[in-house]
Amino acid sequence: MGLTQGDVDCDDDNDSVDALKQLRYVAQLTVLQNEPCPDISTTVASLFGDVDCDDDVDSVDALKVLRFVAQLSVIQNDPCPDIGDPLG
Repeated sequence: MGLTQGDVDCDDDNDSVDALKQLRYVAQLTVLQNEPCPDISTTVASLFGDVDCDDDVDSVDALKVLRFVAQLSVIQNDPCPDIGDPLG
């Protein structure tokens, strides 16, 4: 399975549902994943769901996914992969 930056439910689509799942994670609510998708905050290439590579998964990551979905600019910390890019 190829992982994509920002696609935290591994459904091959970066959308508002991914942001919702990140917010549920931040609020310590249950997050349903498509198996065998890693849990949010699991270490893969970096923390899964940490789209700005600042070493945590928080509401800012969800906001950045929503900005990406709305085709607005998203500021990343280099060398963080852009949202929608494959994770190495």
